[in-house]
Amino acid sequence: MTVLDSFIDEMLQTEVPKTVFINTLLRALEVPKKPKFTVPASPYTFESNIHGLRYDYQANEVCLCYKVVPSIYADMVISFRSFKVILEGLGVCIRMQKW
Repeated sequence: MTVLDSFIDEMLQTEVPKTVFINTLLRALEVPKKPKFTVPASPYTFESNIHGLRYDYQANEVCLCYKVVPSIYADMVISFRSFKVILEGLGVCIRMQKW
């Protein structure tokens, strides 16, 4: 199992709808998220319950991290294009309840 498998499992949990979160992640691929100046600063651009996502707009990549116990899964870097396909596929599966 990889961090991507874990992320997909989390997004497909039926007891917590994730469509709003998935749509937010998709929108942020097109328009950079405005920075928040909090102390301490979060290392992630977005966070779910157990995953952190760092968007690198310069390289057009997303780093997917397992934040509960980082040593369990290695971080995975995915291109914006591939991540968009994953998120759109998750959105379709959730809407059609095909899992």
